[in-house]
Amino acid sequence: MQRIAHSVGAVGGRRRLTTRFIAAAAGVSLAATMAACSAPTDPGQQPSDDPATVSTLVYGAIGGANDTAQPYLSDLSTMSVAIQNQLYEGLTRLGTDGAVEMALAESLEPNDTLDVWTVHLRPNVKKHDGTPFTSDDALWSLDYILDPANAYSAAAELAFVDPAGLKKIDDLTFEIHLNKPYGPFAATLASFRLPMAGKGASADNPIGTGPFKLESADSTGQRYELTRFDDYWDQKPGFEHLTMVAFNDQAALVNALRGGQVDVVGAVPFTEVKALEATPGLDVLVSENAQKVFLSFRVDLPPFDDVRVREAMRLIVDRQQMVDVAFGGFASIANDINGNNTSCPPPDVPQRKQDIAKAKQLLADAGVSDLTVEISTDNGFSGMMEMIQVFAQNAADAGVTVIPNQLDTATFLNKWTEWPAVASVAQNIYFAIPTRYYLAGGGNNTSHWADPEYAEIAAKLYATADPDEQCEYITELQRIEYERGGDVIPVYPQAITVHSEKVKGLQQDLYNRSSYRFNGVTIES
Repeated sequence: MQRIAHSVGAVGGRRRLTTRFIAAAAGVSLAATMAACSAPTDPGQQPSDDPATVSTLVYGAIGGANDTAQPYLSDLSTMSVAIQNQLYEGLTRLGTDGAVEMALAESLEPNDTLDVWTVHLRPNVKKHDGTPFTSDDALWSLDYILDPANAYSAAAELAFVDPAGLKKIDDLTFEIHLNKPYGPFAATLASFRLPMAGKGASADNPIGTGPFKLESADSTGQRYELTRFDDYWDQKPGFEHLTMVAFNDQAALVNALRGGQVDVVGAVPFTEVKALEATPGLDVLVSENAQKVFLSFRVDLPPFDDVRVREAMRLIVDRQQMVDVAFGGFASIANDINGNNTSCPPPDVPQRKQDIAKAKQLLADAGVSDLTVEISTDNGFSGMMEMIQVFAQNAADAGVTVIPNQLDTATFLNKWTEWPAVASVAQNIYFAIPTRYYLAGGGNNTSHWADPEYAEIAAKLYATADPDEQCEYITELQRIEYERGGDVIPVYPQAITVHSEKVKGLQQDLYNRSSYRFNGVTIES
């Protein structure tokens, strides 16, 4: 067996990270796996004990009434994701540059047929209750994720795992038996939806191994108080207390930032970035971003079950206007594929451009020239409402009426896959995209798309560990997304983190985590 262990991944440039990372960093041939995963931060780098750098940081994000410290929540707001990242970690993880790293696992060893993986846990990792993190905890976590009774949507990402094939070897070693060969296992385990928790963890008992432990949460789910976990195995934050405050909308969040009530935010309107950058006492951190913003239309409902209507939606968009107006110039033009989360070559297809005449003809051919569509969002990511508004202006030229429907986060997520059309944001390496977004049963398949050819090619992708074959399949999957998918992906936005100039050490991050990755971050007095 070959062992997937640590190696050092490349770091992006001084100002911005690259938007792509090599496929070999996320799903590699077994011959190359030993060099596939980046080493974690040196745990010897500890925060200063200088009282001037030990204080409280206040983090603000868009959240809702359903926010919770429960590690396996299907509907996640920005705040819930940020909370989970403080409390829990995965067996592997994605570094700031997108490379796969070992985290709670020290190494992964596949057998020759890629259907049995041996996990070696990192020794001397403690949980928040002071006890060691062991195989019992990891196996409990995997059991919980896979148990249908828990209805955890991210279980679809581990559909290839045999629930009866989780076998403890010793306190730091266990086996995961699969129903079929699966090559990019290390990359899949890096999904933020697959955290490991202490055995028996819950919202009322949030025991993890992360850099902070929860002290209290108010009854509304709007405010959380956390304390640095000083037995954390990796690089610790350089401040002792973390307060996390949820806001209902971006305007309130920005007002709190300007008023000094919060120190770091990761969701501000792109149209306000330049003004915030010029505000005394505030700094702006810009990162390239593996996120996609998208308009998703349910293909199981008319008229979007007609591929002509979906093509019309894509031809309606003025993508440059979307970049300039909705995202304040902090974005690049996309082409309706998940293409900024892999270095595999994109499909050889034309860049879509606005073509109102052709869009009108397609709608007429489909018999829906007077189409009206309501697009729902919680505006949890900067630019969402502005994106709908630009799309509505473009659509009016084609005779299509677009009605924006802004909801609070809890209401929006409660019916996440039920809305006829949504505007939202998604992020992950490409290996997680099919199972989560484009295959039947995916917890984030908002378009209800289920394409047989796409599913067949995805199965081939997951059955190989050869990077050249993986790229061949990814390129073909993206071609199908482009031709007949249920999403309009008009742009790739950059990630904007705005913070007090007293907060030092935040890093650019390909997966929009700059505002809540606090390893090594300090606060000047």
